[in-house]
Amino acid sequence: MFLKTISVAADISGIVMDEFGKPIVNAVVRIQGSPFATQSDSTGQFGIAAKSNPTAKYLTAWSIGFYNGGTAISKERKWYDLRLKAIPDSDNPNYAWLPCSISRPFDSSDAVVEGKPCEQCHPKVAIQWRQDAHSKSAVNPLFRTFFYGTNTLGEKGIGPGYKSDFANSNGNCATCHIPMLAMKNPFNSDPNILDPVASEGINCDFCHKISDAEIDRTGGRPGILSYKFKRPSQGNQVFYGPLDDVFPGDDSYHPLYKQSRYCAPCHHGKFWNVLAYSEFQEWADSSYAKRNIHCQQCHMKPDGVMTRFASKEHGGIARNPGTLASHVNFGIKDVQFMKESISLKTQASLIKGRLHVTAEVKNVSAGHHYPTGNPMRNMLLLVEATDRNGQRLSLVHGEKLPEWAGVGPLEKGNYAGLPGKGYAKVLKDLMLYPDRRLNRDFVFEYPAPHWRPTLIEYDSRIPADGTDSSTYQFQVLESTPKPIQITTRLIYRRTYKKWLDAKGFEIADLELAINRLAIKRQPT
Repeated sequence: MFLKTISVAADISGIVMDEFGKPIVNAVVRIQGSPFATQSDSTGQFGIAAKSNPTAKYLTAWSIGFYNGGTAISKERKWYDLRLKAIPDSDNPNYAWLPCSISRPFDSSDAVVEGKPCEQCHPKVAIQWRQDAHSKSAVNPLFRTFFYGTNTLGEKGIGPGYKSDFANSNGNCATCHIPMLAMKNPFNSDPNILDPVASEGINCDFCHKISDAEIDRTGGRPGILSYKFKRPSQGNQVFYGPLDDVFPGDDSYHPLYKQSRYCAPCHHGKFWNVLAYSEFQEWADSSYAKRNIHCQQCHMKPDGVMTRFASKEHGGIARNPGTLASHVNFGIKDVQFMKESISLKTQASLIKGRLHVTAEVKNVSAGHHYPTGNPMRNMLLLVEATDRNGQRLSLVHGEKLPEWAGVGPLEKGNYAGLPGKGYAKVLKDLMLYPDRRLNRDFVFEYPAPHWRPTLIEYDSRIPADGTDSSTYQFQVLESTPKPIQITTRLIYRRTYKKWLDAKGFEIADLELAINRLAIKRQPT
């Protein structure tokens, strides 16, 4: 870790050592809450300016494998001995996870909770976390209906479902969706059997116990199976995070928390040898990775308002709001965030009885494909040309929207066969069903759900920095009432239309962009 020493004059000097008096090399020493920091030298000694931030309460230090350490700053002192305590190099599989929310009391019959709910000391962060999809990963209705093969009323056998295809297995879905439940049984955890803490999905304590993350290139190790943890023994604690000066407490800085690799175990998933969840790989192949722009910089960008990670009453110091990551985790629930990531430009001209329309869709700021995540997510480009009376012009050249855009009444959002283009990673069954040789009696689905053995039929999504351009020609007669109206729209859907309808979801399309043009007459 390279850190530039900001000051020249050493108003404060000292040495960083471990519990046994051994000097620690390259420890980060910081005036708490400030950008003024340095690193210890080959003898563990350091020098740093104090004048720049005379109101700071602590001088802190950190080194990998240790808790953050510190001592109170005094105007009378010029030399400081900073002692760092090593984090035990072990993981306690019997650790009882802490709840985040005070409103979700923990049943003491399940385990013994040592410590307070995270919300008690971090109320603002808890509010942000509740808005985040991670907090609802265990109880998300889309996840549960597709896992059990039910509709929103709980009726079975409706639409695709993992349990409909694999009735005798609970699979490994919980390793990402309900990680605290899956810790003891990653391949057979039933989402219906939840204690209050596991029902919090991906909560604070789980995230801040991660000590390492591997990238599963072969498949079969999603979520917790590719994470390493440091769960403490009874009576102790440890919390990892992105700040190297959180003190006092049981905290330790970890550079992983600012890296995309932290996200990879749940966002890089291969099933039946098909990379179904590919957002980490998409990022790794993009210019964002080359420019060292990581997931957290977009999805956890500071809100510019919060100044204390912990409340003042519980020791939280005032910080630059630009240094505190938001725990909202901006994504598909944030309309503005989604709109800012994509752009739509439209050009149209009338030439010799043909209306020529070009639509250009650009991935503006997503560091991965658009759309990404669950393969069921999709985006539609709708291209419509109408005369003065609102009658649609006939398409004579150009793409039409695929079947998965929805078959049925137009007024209910079914756009299959209309001019436009679909953007999705479309999977198809690897084999025909039923295949009784393998005791598989799946009901045919197209596109195929990603938990089955599948192939990628095509992937029309737009990569990071990528642009997709498509052209359309409509017939225009001399008698066509003018002016002609051209409307292009981009809409985003959480899953395929027929599955939303079958399961009873009323999730409105997210309109990402719309362009409207008018052409009065053919150029002379």
